[in-house]
Amino acid sequence: MDTNLVLRTGASNLTGDETLTSVRVGPMLHPMWLKVLVPSVSSGDVLDVELEFCDATATTTEVQNANMKQIATAGLHQMPFYTLYEYLQVKLNETDNGGPNFGAVKVWIDPAPTHPDGKQS
Repeated sequence: MDTNLVLRTGASNLTGDETLTSVRVGPMLHPMWLKVLVPSVSSGDVLDVELEFCDATATTTEVQNANMKQIATAGLHQMPFYTLYEYLQVKLNETDNGGPNFGAVKVWIDPAPTHPDGKQS
């Protein structure tokens, strides 16, 4: 795993909405995966993850976006993405019953898996 693509280390609990540091992902040749590891979820809580794609002239200004399926269970959640824009900024928006109900959430980007013959899947 490229440590430059770890957007949230999971060293602390997710206690409120967060906008993670914008990271350069393009120009892309192949899809990548956004991965979110959620250690715990309290009953009735949900986490919304938004991918905001930005261009080189304004690396934190959304040009296009995509949303991961709403997270309501603990575990590893992932979504493939491909963009023509150069930067990605991830927003974590929690709806909870009050308190750090998601634990030490970790967020990172991985390249898409490849087949044994080296072709992208």
